[in-house]
Amino acid sequence: MGEATNPKVPLRADHRFIKRLIKSTLEGKVEEVPGEYDRISQVFGRAGGSWERLFRGSPFDIEKLKKVIQVAYDKGYLTKKHKWGA
Repeated sequence: MGEATNPKVPLRADHRFIKRLIKSTLEGKVEEVPGEYDRISQVFGRAGGSWERLFRGSPFDIEKLKKVIQVAYDKGYLTKKHKWGA
């Protein structure tokens, strides 16, 4: 089973959730770099976010994680994909 079809890749649940949010909010503009996912996870926790609440469906925590991802993208902490020939 390839990585694209395997629901358990990446192995960590927080990384899978971050990957899914990045895919839905930034629409393929970001490269997948596990170290960057670690940093997002740490910043989310320091900002008062809770993975337990998030996985239970907390809209507050989901919005907080979206904000952390957007700020990381805007500040250049996420590796952006290059657009060739654009």
